[in-house]
Amino acid sequence: MGADADQREAPSGAIGAPDGPFHRVPRRRAFEDVIVQVEEAIVAGRLQPGDRLPPERELAQVFAVSRSSLREALRVLEAYGVIAARQGRGPDAGSVVTAGDENGLAGMLRLYASLLRIPLVDLVDVRVALEAMTARAAAGRAGSDAAGELAALAADMAPETDKDRFLALDTGFHVALARASANALAPLVMEALREAIAREMRRGFETLEDWPATRDRIASEHAEIARLVAAGDGDGAARAVEDHIHSFYRLLLEPQDHRRGDVPSAMSQGT
Repeated sequence: MGADADQREAPSGAIGAPDGPFHRVPRRRAFEDVIVQVEEAIVAGRLQPGDRLPPERELAQVFAVSRSSLREALRVLEAYGVIAARQGRGPDAGSVVTAGDENGLAGMLRLYASLLRIPLVDLVDVRVALEAMTARAAAGRAGSDAAGELAALAADMAPETDKDRFLALDTGFHVALARASANALAPLVMEALREAIAREMRRGFETLEDWPATRDRIASEHAEIARLVAAGDGDGAARAVEDHIHSFYRLLLEPQDHRRGDVPSAMSQGT
């Protein structure tokens, strides 16, 4: 009779019932436990950028996991941009907590955008919203050194003849604009969005019929955004960056869509 009672389902809504407040805790794999502990140490401030992790053998003993599980965890943390692995022997070898030099978010967003087939127009819409916000905030801090940096980057773009270097300067300008907003997350998200659409951008640049004219147009628009930020015109800077991004993608990507016979994106339809 006791066994029958044990097998009876708990009443609806009771603790332990399928619709209750608690559920069975999933069992994590060893390498996931290591990642969670590293994350908790960073949140608690026990691990800081520049801190060196103990050698693999010692670290595996501390976590009580196999060295293969530890290495799997370290590889994931490195992919996230949390640690940097340094090869070799001696005091400089091993894994070091990074200071954010590698944006793991960029790689992850690029991968998910490809895996989930996220439409380019959706990425662009998010970018427009983000950059309008950062441009307005940057203009609100017009007295900062960032305005001068933006103007210098725009000036460097004007004479650039190499398309790859031009794209690098273009990325630098928009990341600098995000930094100028003083929002700590904005530069990371901006860089990640740029990385997610970088392949289409490069493909579009390869098919340009009038590269000098395109270069001059983009550099001029960047210079205008920098001027508005320096002048403290938040609304004007936001409008300018929105127009710039939309015209940029129409210029680069619509010709590709029509050549491939693709259906025009929502952006190209003016939505």
